Amino acid sequence: MGTASGKLDAPVFMVGLLLGILGFAEIYPVISTFAWSGALEVQTLLELFGLPSWVVALAVAGMALGLFRLSAALERRFSHSSRI
Repeated sequence: MGTASGKLDAPVFMVGLLLGILGFAEIYPVISTFAWSGALEVQTLLELFGLPSWVVALAVAGMALGLFRLSAALERRFSHSSRI
């Protein structure tokens, strides 16, 4: 859809995606032993931090709201679209 509408970001995104996939596929044999060497098993945020569930939920919700506000502020600051 992006390429059909004449926007350059869609094909650039696709090229970057393909290069990233191919690059990872090339280096994976070299890093596979390191990537699978950890013995962390499965941990939840509750187990990792040892906090009550409501504290972790509140922290995650606060981070999400903060990032939404940050992205809105950055969009307002760097948006160069003309509004009609």
